[in-house]
Amino acid sequence: MKFKYLAFLGVALTLLVLGTALYSPQQVQAADLDGTSSTLSVVGNAVLYEQPDTVKLILGTSVLDPEVQKATATAANNINRALSALKGLGIPESSIQTLSYTINPEYRYINNEQVLIGYRVIHTLQVTYSGPDLGNMAGKIIDACVESGLNQVNGVYFAVSDTKLAALRTLALETAVKDAQAKANTIAKTLGVKVVGVQSVSESYSSPVPIYRSYDLAQASSTTILPGAVSVSASVSITFYIQ
Repeated sequence: MKFKYLAFLGVALTLLVLGTALYSPQQVQAADLDGTSSTLSVVGNAVLYEQPDTVKLILGTSVLDPEVQKATATAANNINRALSALKGLGIPESSIQTLSYTINPEYRYINNEQVLIGYRVIHTLQVTYSGPDLGNMAGKIIDACVESGLNQVNGVYFAVSDTKLAALRTLALETAVKDAQAKANTIAKTLGVKVVGVQSVSESYSSPVPIYRSYDLAQASSTTILPGAVSVSASVSITFYIQ
């Protein structure tokens, strides 16, 4: 009789452990106020990829001269020639802006003494282009500016416009919700219950990071830069009622 009691107790403990594993707090939470429904929390995710429609290029000139007036004049001439070249490519002035302009003395140590060797003038522009054939156009902009006297290419960034980004975020959110619903239905079916409602929803986005492409001034004069794709992601956390 004692052995039968111990065997029964062992079976009961086994069922209790299995029940705890199947209905862990991570999947099914406490019943709601009416005592008839429990909750099931899931996370839905979505990642969408889109070709960029905008490119931003950071270009500039760096000039060193013993005389500050000559340094500023040379830098100004380089920028003016670059602006004319950009105009020839159909880039409007509204798409070009100065990011920075600096004049600094430059020194060098000679025989343990700090000697002024000249003045460094750096003028940096940002050029924005939205249109077809981004990679090829980015290469043409770089080549035209380098031929005009600019000697700095600090970055090439591909991105999507605000209008397209808003549409992508909406689609990503819809896809993430569908993913969460599918997960909830699969879990509920496996547990032998049904999804009967929604208790709460929270969402988050991952902003796309502009794609950076470097450029080597030693490359051939005809340059094509490959833009690649931009990713936009969304995530939703939904708590469903189940019965």
